[in-house]
Amino acid sequence: MKQCWKRMLALCLSALMMFSIAALAADEDDGQNETNGVTVTFAQQSAFTVEPADAFIQSNGTQKFDVQLSEGRQLDKISFGVKSSSITPEETITLDSATLKGEVEGISIEVDAWPERSRSFSLTVSAGAITGQFEASINCQSSQPKYSARIHEESGNAKVNGSEDSVPRGKEVSLGVVPEEGYRLSSLIIQYGDVKETLTAANTNWNGLNISWNPEDESTVSGELYAPLDVEAVVEEIPVVYTLTVDVDDGLELERPGSRVSSVSQGDTCEVRVDIRAGYVISDFTVHYGKSYASWASGQTYLTMGNDRVQVHEKSGEVWFVLPEMYDDTDIYFTADYDEDNIPIEIDEGSRINIDTNCGETVARGDDVEFYISTTSDRYSVQKITLTIGDNTGSADPEDGEVRVGRKNYEIEDLGDGEYVVYVDNVTEPVKLSATSSGSSSVSRPSLTINSSSHMKITKSVSSSRIDAGDDVTFYFTPDTNYQIDEITVKMGSNSRTVGADKTSIRVGSTTYQMSRNSNGVVSVYLTDIDENVTVSGRAYYSRDPVEATNTIRLNTSSRSAFMNGYSDGTFRPENNMTRAEAVVMLYRMCTINVDNDTSESVYRDVPWGMWCAQEVNAFARAGITDQTTYFYPDQYITRGELTELLYRLSGSPSVSSGATRFSDISGTSNSDSIRYASSAGWINGYPDGTFRPYAYIARSEVAAMMTRVLNRSSGGSGISYRDVPYTYWAYRYIQLASSYV
Repeated sequence: MKQCWKRMLALCLSALMMFSIAALAADEDDGQNETNGVTVTFAQQSAFTVEPADAFIQSNGTQKFDVQLSEGRQLDKISFGVKSSSITPEETITLDSATLKGEVEGISIEVDAWPERSRSFSLTVSAGAITGQFEASINCQSSQPKYSARIHEESGNAKVNGSEDSVPRGKEVSLGVVPEEGYRLSSLIIQYGDVKETLTAANTNWNGLNISWNPEDESTVSGELYAPLDVEAVVEEIPVVYTLTVDVDDGLELERPGSRVSSVSQGDTCEVRVDIRAGYVISDFTVHYGKSYASWASGQTYLTMGNDRVQVHEKSGEVWFVLPEMYDDTDIYFTADYDEDNIPIEIDEGSRINIDTNCGETVARGDDVEFYISTTSDRYSVQKITLTIGDNTGSADPEDGEVRVGRKNYEIEDLGDGEYVVYVDNVTEPVKLSATSSGSSSVSRPSLTINSSSHMKITKSVSSSRIDAGDDVTFYFTPDTNYQIDEITVKMGSNSRTVGADKTSIRVGSTTYQMSRNSNGVVSVYLTDIDENVTVSGRAYYSRDPVEATNTIRLNTSSRSAFMNGYSDGTFRPENNMTRAEAVVMLYRMCTINVDNDTSESVYRDVPWGMWCAQEVNAFARAGITDQTTYFYPDQYITRGELTELLYRLSGSPSVSSGATRFSDISGTSNSDSIRYASSAGWINGYPDGTFRPYAYIARSEVAAMMTRVLNRSSGGSGISYRDVPYTYWAYRYIQLASSYV
């Protein structure tokens, strides 16, 4: 019995111990499940830094590591090794520029992008549903390559600089080429690593490199180096170009060359061809080349120019010859006379007008001509007859019975039924006749509507709000004080058109009408032969505010810096207009600034902070150089008067005599004081007719001329030229000085 009890007690103790061991084992498994994951460490070295330096990633977790290579290093490959108690030895994979992702035992590594031209990149390590403890090591293996950067030029007509044989990776390099005088850079043949290409001035950024073009001065290739760089500069001789000017009398038309003034390369020939209008003949022409002259008269078969004998072709309706090789500027002037046997007779039929003659398009000298004038319908009547003989013109109502032209009266006979005849006797000069019509009560009467437009007054040349179809009307747009007309809109029937106030014409539908703007800023629109309802409106902008300059920004007239630049295609574009923003930025760079340019808010609604010109525009406004109006209109072209006003204020707004002017069109204008001062200081020139045209937009060439006079520049700039500014161009020297450090 006692042995049985002992046996039962032993069995119970054994069962209890087995239960305790199983429970402990279960507890240990639970603890291990909580720490399933991978410990990631990076090989320690000075070649890179990493953030974070190490990390523990639990099962199904992810960690991103940001790596920064040391300066001058490139990433070659990444070794990723994983080990645990069950993985012996360590399993390793390698990543490179072609393999950005890999996995070992459910643990993956991925590079966001291989740093070809960067020292920064990111690694992401992800642990899948793993069981157990793992250790992962990452080693970023890098090298310190060095490259050559070389530039050369084979012809020997340029100087090159900046070549280096051993440039650390990522270091900034700059290779330059400067052509000798008389030569220019034509192209760059660049091999960068495995890529080779021929570049021209159209390229400014290529394969991570910046190309700065100045064909006749220094051009550069610059950027951080990530491969061997070899540049060959190709230069060419600048061709000598001469100016050919061909002028023709009335009655002649220049067919070749295609324009009155053209450029011809040295040694080239040029065909000159002139067409002769009916009623005219070429009497002669003269050729002025260099300091020599040659002449030709009708009937000659050749022209002698020095040692050259040039054949001249004269056929009915045209004369032509080939100008020999050019080595001087050349001027040619063709003179025409009336063809005594074929004096031209021209008619110009207005709307609903028929005009017939008793002759053809020409008559012999001394002949008489009759013009028969009628309307296309009995609903209309002939309103006005205009006769032009030679350079003289006269108009009359047909009921007047005669029209006076020059010192002579010509008869108008009423033939009845609305038909008239005009008699022109003894024709000795070209004759032209035109007529207009008016309608009866049954004819349509188009309406004239003026839409209300702010800051201007719009009036018309007739008092009625309706006119007879076919009549003419002129609309006048007069700006309020301190405003300028910006644009006008004309609607005729269903067709509408809006144009800038500086335009000389406006096309509505299929018809073009003339426009003009006078020295007081009044825009006139001349609408002729109206047969549909007309509506006009306009827009004006505030151009002046009574603000005094603070003298905290002054023009530095001793500055030697360039204040204008050309374009990347080698042009200057001298006839392009300058905008208001471009003018302010240009002047700001030439000024001494003694004012805190507060950036807390912008002065103008249309020049927000961050805009390319905001700093300069706001500084000028706060200094009283520009007027603090609601809007600045940065993209509006600046006028001659406005630019003169800016220069005047930047000079301290000096006093000037009210009589100090020689211009007929500035009295009463808002910029009259500044124009008077600029005239007395020799800054500005007017036009041959005695006007200054303050409301005309100013071209880049005119800006160059004005600023050069203001800064009193007279020397330097000889190395600057542009392909669209020949040395015969009127502002050639001004543009050189404006584009140079003098």
